[in-house]
Amino acid sequence: MGAAKTGARGAKGASGTKAPRRRARTDEQKQSRLADILDAAERLLDGCACRDVTMTRLAEDVGCSRTNLAHYVASKEEVFLLLYVRSLQSLFDDARALLENRLVEGARPPKPTELAKAARLLAPVVVRHADFGRVGALLAGVAEANVTPERLVACKATVADLLQRASDLLASAGLLPSPACASEFLLGLSWYAAGRYPAAHSLPIWAEASQTASCPQQDYELALRRYLEVQLAGYWALEDAAQGRTEESAS
Repeated sequence: MGAAKTGARGAKGASGTKAPRRRARTDEQKQSRLADILDAAERLLDGCACRDVTMTRLAEDVGCSRTNLAHYVASKEEVFLLLYVRSLQSLFDDARALLENRLVEGARPPKPTELAKAARLLAPVVVRHADFGRVGALLAGVAEANVTPERLVACKATVADLLQRASDLLASAGLLPSPACASEFLLGLSWYAAGRYPAAHSLPIWAEASQTASCPQQDYELALRRYLEVQLAGYWALEDAAQGRTEESAS
């Protein structure tokens, strides 16, 4: 599960309940308040199902009124979308710090042992950012169904920018043949993580049923590591095959 982040908290009154927080005025205050809202959503997701995360519960956790909350986010689906984008940004920052050390030598294609090492190092980075998989699983059916067009466009633009930068980074680090391959690889990773996370972090009733039925369970990090290794090796195999076809047609 995602690690809860600590945001600024509302002061408590004499009765022990949180005193209502005033509406933020400056851009810096607004960004800080929005971060508090996302932190609250992350904490709630750590302890309950997404359907139980409501705007009312978010307002209570942040320490503001439901009306005040609406000045920052239009719906809980919008909160989920923002939480996903924040997770992507954090994931990119961590991966960049790792990949800047260059995980493979200059040879093309990299040795299988180097790709396996890269997968072993990258998998826990993905796991640390739980909302990449957890909230990613909600996006198609939930998070984009009730958001303002302006918010959706802004989030999509951020995702597109991160995809471009991450694709260039993976290619320049020698892990994939080209930015185009890297982009396809990253999109596939996002879909895989979104599908794998709910299965590996299922609700108690689902986990109990799986155990009773002897349904096999797979460790999330191990599954990601194997997926990354297979995909990295696969893209180089496709590149080699394409080069072979090119040489044959030229001869």
